[in-house]
Amino acid sequence: MSPDRSDSATPFAIERRILSASLHVAGLSILAIAGAAGSGLVVELLYRDDQWPALAISTLGLGALGAALWRGTSLPANAGGTGGAIRAVGVAWLTISVAAAVPFVLAGVLRWDLALFESVSGLTGTGSTVLSPIEGNTHGILFYRQMTQWVGGMGVVVLAVAILPFLGIGGLELFRAESPGPTADQLVPRVSDTARRLWSIYCSLTAISIVVLLATGMGLYDAVSHAATGVGTGGFSPYNDSISHFDSATVEAGIILSMFLGAVKFPLFYAALRRRDLRVFWRSSEFRFMVWIILSATAFITLLNWRDGMPVTAALRDSAFNVVSLMSSCGFGTADFTQWVPATQIVLLFLMVTGSMAGSTSGAIKLFRVQVVAKHAWREVRRVRRPRGVFPIRLGREPIPEDIVRSVLGYVMFYFVLAVVGIVVLSGFGADLATSAGSVVTAMGGVGPGLGETGPAANFLVFDSAQRAVMILLMLLGRLEIFPLLLFLLPVGTRIRRGRGRFNPARTHDRVESSGATVRVRR
Repeated sequence: MSPDRSDSATPFAIERRILSASLHVAGLSILAIAGAAGSGLVVELLYRDDQWPALAISTLGLGALGAALWRGTSLPANAGGTGGAIRAVGVAWLTISVAAAVPFVLAGVLRWDLALFESVSGLTGTGSTVLSPIEGNTHGILFYRQMTQWVGGMGVVVLAVAILPFLGIGGLELFRAESPGPTADQLVPRVSDTARRLWSIYCSLTAISIVVLLATGMGLYDAVSHAATGVGTGGFSPYNDSISHFDSATVEAGIILSMFLGAVKFPLFYAALRRRDLRVFWRSSEFRFMVWIILSATAFITLLNWRDGMPVTAALRDSAFNVVSLMSSCGFGTADFTQWVPATQIVLLFLMVTGSMAGSTSGAIKLFRVQVVAKHAWREVRRVRRPRGVFPIRLGREPIPEDIVRSVLGYVMFYFVLAVVGIVVLSGFGADLATSAGSVVTAMGGVGPGLGETGPAANFLVFDSAQRAVMILLMLLGRLEIFPLLLFLLPVGTRIRRGRGRFNPARTHDRVESSGATVRVRR
């Protein structure tokens, strides 16, 4: 059944609609931003702050625009296939990036270029900020800022797929093009049902995080604000000092749990609930790898900080929090790690590059790719001794097909090439090497704090407009896994062929190991 036949009672209305998957999804995505602005408006009214007119105008204006685009357009029969999905994702993200900046501008908080940076940072879950001072703004504006990360954490396009029942194959392509991480695990046959289940898990984890943070002594406003950006691994906080504002080990433990939940791939939660077996998590080689890295990095950094004169309890507390924060790409802060010894900063930089599990809300390369690259490197070492040997790469019990290995290697190489280009460009604009490298890594990885002048105790006002424009592009590239946005920006992206031997990252799927089951994975 095609989308155009879904409402036979009103054939004339449908006939007058514009057939455009891009505008249709963009309209629904703008409605999500209007909802975020509406939540900020409610908070603003509850606290009786004075920015409610700006939030009210934003809610109504964006709501009207989104509704007009959604109701005034209709999906083509096949939504354009892969090319249409990539266009829809690109148009949606560029549109909502501008739409999400509107409340900041109307409230007089930021001028347009800064507001665009803040909105992209929020929607991509990066957490880099140009809002200074943060605490000088009203509760509603800051809550809206938090909600941009919650909406962007799972992805507004996945939200669109979740509530559009007639997307058909176009919806499948859209879901695969936008889903966070290199995997797009289809939990059930219908992609719209899959998206709804993912959002149900996301909302449930957020609710659990709110309850945990309330139990630590946080107020309701703080608990909801930090749960939204913790599970969404965004890292925005309504306080200048981030989590160190609370100066509480109990609060930090609750935030660590929130960030960890966001760093675990969502299909594992679904499998654990369906099978009623928590051992599903430990059967995943990627989950075990993440836990091993967290424990090892925490122990190593704790030792270095203790040797540098920090009390052992403080060293353990700060090290554990910042390891989970940066590896999950959340970016909450409790300490200025740029003041730690250089060896600790190298380890933290590594965590910012690797990220956590594929299929979670976190950013960066993802541990799935790190595992594949590491196993491929070890296989090449073994081939030195046995050139004719056959050494399949396995994750858990499942062998990884060679074309997936090649595509992972290509992606990682592309990632680092773009990172180097970004570092060179920022350095060419006058930034020092440490600041450029840290900023590029944090932008592409969606982490938030960088190194040098953009560390956790600073913000991104140290950059000029041109440098921030580069950062915006890097944040979008990192959030959309590079290929969809590049193919959207390049004309050749609309003419992707299915010919044999041609690499198409939005349609190539294979079998890989996940929680003891076989799932489909986008490379």
